[in-house]
Amino acid sequence: MTNLGMLYEKVLFSYPIFIMFHPDSYPQDLSPRYPPYTPLPKSEGNKVLQRSFIILSQGNNNQGFTLIELLVVIIILGILSAIALPQTLQIIGRGRESEARSLMGAMNRAQQAYFYENGTFAQNAVDLDVPVGNEKYYLGFVDSGNDFTQGGLQGAKGQNNHTNVTRDYAAAVGYDSINRTFSTVICRSIDQANNYEIAGLTSIDPTIGTGTVTAVTGGTRAQCVQSAGVETVEELR
Repeated sequence: MTNLGMLYEKVLFSYPIFIMFHPDSYPQDLSPRYPPYTPLPKSEGNKVLQRSFIILSQGNNNQGFTLIELLVVIIILGILSAIALPQTLQIIGRGRESEARSLMGAMNRAQQAYFYENGTFAQNAVDLDVPVGNEKYYLGFVDSGNDFTQGGLQGAKGQNNHTNVTRDYAAAVGYDSINRTFSTVICRSIDQANNYEIAGLTSIDPTIGTGTVTAVTGGTRAQCVQSAGVETVEELR
């Protein structure tokens, strides 16, 4: 009995090991779960490779942009550029116009200083202590046809308003002999039809009362004349 028991234990514990290292000896109930390896025929292997290549090719086609997508992006960028470009040019033009405003302010102050010394306003830009002529976008001048006992009239003419996106400027200093006070004004052209140019700075004489920059009755006061195609930028009483 002892020998039979030992033999039974050997057979019982060695059989799974035998199965593990000898797959051909699987029991019939385990064979469907672990079928033996059968290599594919050469023709079948080629078909598998072809199908794999087709799948990979289709995957590569899905990467990147199509021509239509690129065209849509280009069209959108073109529309945005067309909208932003005019605004950008206007901003650049406003920056260049700061030269004219600075020049007109300096000439107004110089006219007041000249009046204190001479009792009249300067008749040309040379008489003013302003370095006129060094500007890049504007040419400053004094209107020689003005009544210089009433006020000083000067302008800043753009050298090329169309290319530089600028507008002409005008300025005046009025003197109220009754109250003995000065008034200054800076005007800017709004005449788009004439490329924002100021045709002439006629007079600041209150007896004439016409022109781009003029005065009012009851004491000479500089002011912009909107009917002449200008608007007030800066005014000081």
